[in-house]
Amino acid sequence: MKLILVDDHHIVRQGMKFLLSTQPQYEVVEDFSNGQQLIDYLKTTQDYPEVIVMDLVMPEMNGIETTAYIKTHYPDIKVLILSSFVDEVHVLGVLHAGADGFEIKDSEPDVLIETINRVYNGEKVFHPHVMKVKNQAGTLPHLENPLSKREIEVLREMSNGYTNKEIAEVLFVSEKTIKTHVSHIFTKLQVTDRTQASLYAVKYQLI
Repeated sequence: MKLILVDDHHIVRQGMKFLLSTQPQYEVVEDFSNGQQLIDYLKTTQDYPEVIVMDLVMPEMNGIETTAYIKTHYPDIKVLILSSFVDEVHVLGVLHAGADGFEIKDSEPDVLIETINRVYNGEKVFHPHVMKVKNQAGTLPHLENPLSKREIEVLREMSNGYTNKEIAEVLFVSEKTIKTHVSHIFTKLQVTDRTQASLYAVKYQLI
C-alpha cells in the first residue's frame, strides 16, 4: 500500500514514518508539509498513492481545501484526516470535502494502523468523537436549508461590505433580485442582518 503523509510538523511526519515502517504492507512514498506541495506533486506523477494521511491545520493549503481538491480531481485516492482539531467547523468541513476517514492524533498506534487499513479497503472510518460532533451539528441552519450557488455568491459579496446595488452590478442582475437573495439568505441562516450573516458564513466556512 502506497502512502503519502502531509503534516506541517516535521517531527510528526518522522514519527509517522517510523510507525508505518513497522508494517511491511506500507510504503511511504513521499511526505509534505502542506497541501499545496502535495497537489503540485500529484500533478507531476502518475504513481499515485492509495492513501493520503493528512493533517488539517497547515500553511498555504489546509487539510479541508486539499481534501476537496483531491476528491474532485483524484477520486480514487483515499484521504484519511489525522488531527487534534475535532470541533464543529473542522468536522463539518472534512465531511463536506469528502474525506474517507478522520482519526485523532492521540489515538493508539494500533488503532491508527487499523483505521488506515479499513480506509484502504473502502470503508468510511470516523472517530467516535468526530461522529458525536457531527450528530450535534446536524441541526445547523445551513445544513437543513443549504444555500444555493447564487446565494453563496451574494453572501460572499455581502461579507465584503458591498451594498445590494453594488452586488447587483458585480453579478449582472437587478437590485430587486439581490434583495430577494438576501432575504432568502437571512431566512435560511436564521439571522436578522448582514453582520450576523457574515459572521455565520465565516464561522462555518461558507465563503
